[in-house]
Amino acid sequence: MSSHLHNKSENSVAQESSITDNFSGPESRFECPICLAWLRDPVLTSCGHRFCRSCMESWLERENACCPIDNTKLHKDVDIFPDNFTRREISQQKTKCPNIVRGCLEELSPLDVETHLAVCKYKPPELPENEKLRCSYVHVGCEDKFEDEPELQRHLEQHTQKHLNLLLQAYTKFAINTQNAASSSAIAQQANFWDPPSKNEPPVTASDNINGLLKALYEKVVLLEQKTREQDIIIANMSEQISSFNLTMSKMHLRYCNGCYLWYFNDFKCKINAMRNDSHIMHYSPGFYTSTNGYRLCIRLNLSPKDPNYIAILIHVMKTEHDHTLDWPFSGRLTVTLVHPLQSFRNIKETMMTRPELEAFKRPVQDMNPKGFGYTEFALIEELFTNGYVDNNQLLIKVHAQPV
Repeated sequence: MSSHLHNKSENSVAQESSITDNFSGPESRFECPICLAWLRDPVLTSCGHRFCRSCMESWLERENACCPIDNTKLHKDVDIFPDNFTRREISQQKTKCPNIVRGCLEELSPLDVETHLAVCKYKPPELPENEKLRCSYVHVGCEDKFEDEPELQRHLEQHTQKHLNLLLQAYTKFAINTQNAASSSAIAQQANFWDPPSKNEPPVTASDNINGLLKALYEKVVLLEQKTREQDIIIANMSEQISSFNLTMSKMHLRYCNGCYLWYFNDFKCKINAMRNDSHIMHYSPGFYTSTNGYRLCIRLNLSPKDPNYIAILIHVMKTEHDHTLDWPFSGRLTVTLVHPLQSFRNIKETMMTRPELEAFKRPVQDMNPKGFGYTEFALIEELFTNGYVDNNQLLIKVHAQPV
């Protein structure tokens, strides 16, 4: 293994990692149980729990003056005390600037990160208006624009009510237009279509010609509208069939890959920055099979719980409809490879044998085993960028699972 890789820990606890692990976040004693972030202006309750001051004050107003942990009755003027000792401890903690992937080497208190990011000279440049990301609800009237994917995601999470109102307004306009269209259709059904005059009839006047022409044009418009509607229905049905076919082909690829799966991890830079800002974020690949009716596995990527400058790569066993036909616990060889896009000799490849005594390889009782198996410090993020593993903002991970 190259110098920037860490071997598997001999301790099985380090190899197995729960989905709910607090990766690279604050220790539990420094974490606010309400916002799940670093304690800001920490306070201590009379029942012995720590919270951010603003979180606790808002909670007491909303939740009838009870502790959110043990439901003890609290009074905000009597049972809440400043926790200066914890404040000092947090101020002594040091963390890297999230812009380390761009070259910033600043180490600062977790509570100073937001202030530093506003003036960090390595922060991403502001994009011109025509290159910014648009809100997913732009078609119903949301005009907000964003610098990157995490900023867009925060907007979507924080402005749900606004987007619901826009959708309601769009639906109301659509309902009114539909009602008007129905009225026009009823009028068309009542109209008498114009027939050309018989040869034996006397010549018609100019006024009659105009009225007849208008009737003929109206008839053609109605027929064209009906034909357009039929074509729209045909196109919608074909689009649905194509989507269903693509989904089926994707599932077949996962089932018939024979345990060798390539995971194209896109938008790598933005996802790394998002994980630095929120240590709970983890990314999972689709589930792939070791054979047509074999074991089902998936790949997990997140920041290392020991050092957020490294990525962790772990394998999870997933549930299938035929688990009762398989031998448990899963036993075999797992090979993880970080593929270099240009120079194959630079591929980072590690092989590990399963350990049947671990929870990670027992038969799943839910969709995915909560325990994973792999490397908690697989590769240094900075070296992935400098050595060219990230190509077009994409990292390629190959996993080969061979049951034995």
